[in-house]
Amino acid sequence: MLYVLSVLLIMIVGFMGYVRLAPLPELRFAEMPGPFEPGVHPVQGGVKHVIPLEDLPEGAAAALREIILQTPRTAQAGQAGQAPMAFVTRSALMGFPDIALVWEQAGALHIHSHLVYGRSDMGVNSARVAAWLEALRQGAD
Repeated sequence: MLYVLSVLLIMIVGFMGYVRLAPLPELRFAEMPGPFEPGVHPVQGGVKHVIPLEDLPEGAAAALREIILQTPRTAQAGQAGQAPMAFVTRSALMGFPDIALVWEQAGALHIHSHLVYGRSDMGVNSARVAAWLEALRQGAD
């Protein structure tokens, strides 16, 4: 019994180490996935917001960057100064990474936030993006 528990504990610690230390897929930092029509679009493992720039305060992308970087366990990733801006937010307990991409295209601000591992994020990315957008709008008032 002790042997089984030891093996199970080693597997759990190994999995946690892999999730926290494995390199993230660099190609995901450069993607600018659709849909491209204005609105809120559920996607597998996340959400995509497309908001016309005319509906947002001036300098929305730069302001949003600062808001995102204030999110706990979030860091900027990818190539700084290149579109899209990429951010990685990790879950508190296991350190599961979520990737958020932000860019301007065709008169709209695009925010695509999705998980890296698994199929469902249980609404975490949608709630996080909604909070960012609320903070952006509050800051404009």
